[in-house]
Amino acid sequence: MNEQRIALRQRRDLSEIIQAAFNLYRQNFAPLFVIATVVVPLGIASAALQRTVDESVGVAVAVLGIAVLQLAVNLLAGAAIITALTTIDQGGGPTFSDTYDAAFERFWTLLGAVLRALVIVLLLAITIIGLPWAIQRMVRWLFVEQAVILDGASPSAALSRSATAVQGRWWRTLGVAIVIGLISALPASILAAVLVFAPPLVAGTANSFMNALLLPFGVTAMTLLYLDLQVRKETDERTASNPAP
Repeated sequence: MNEQRIALRQRRDLSEIIQAAFNLYRQNFAPLFVIATVVVPLGIASAALQRTVDESVGVAVAVLGIAVLQLAVNLLAGAAIITALTTIDQGGGPTFSDTYDAAFERFWTLLGAVLRALVIVLLLAITIIGLPWAIQRMVRWLFVEQAVILDGASPSAALSRSATAVQGRWWRTLGVAIVIGLISALPASILAAVLVFAPPLVAGTANSFMNALLLPFGVTAMTLLYLDLQVRKETDERTASNPAP
């Protein structure tokens, strides 16, 4: 039975964003989960290193290197999932190869945007006086990935487009993003607690698959929030340019 297509770009409140993200993931579970599974091998590798390397310094260096690679892979997987969502929105069926071809094409632009935002936030955060501004900018730049992939923005333009979408709705954006983060993190936290005494390789493998399972929901929900903010901003601009008599 064909299910009703869910349009991405529309105004939604918090409950509607969460419900639409769940429904989109449920309707397209197989392709989105397969796209997300690229994050699994590095998680397993990290667990394997913790089991096999005896020297604590060696473990720390190896795990740190894998963590950096994991961040890059997560970024790439997120870009591929956003690309898949645009394909779904157009009525197509996303494939692993097509979504990653598009993600690799925009990866260096995306990395540049993320690093630019990260460096500025970290420089502000290292001083107590700059911490409020770091938090402010962190929320304003939550959507650089969506801006690069959906809007084709350059690194500097991605920061600007994300900030423009958030403008005037900073607190709402923060609140919705926290709820999305909690929903995305809670199952993984429960699993980690359950497996706290399991062998590192078993726990690492299970946690890696759980992260892959949760990633599409989080990326989808944040993408829906970004598009909701854009629609609200456009409505505000139309209202301002055409005031009621």
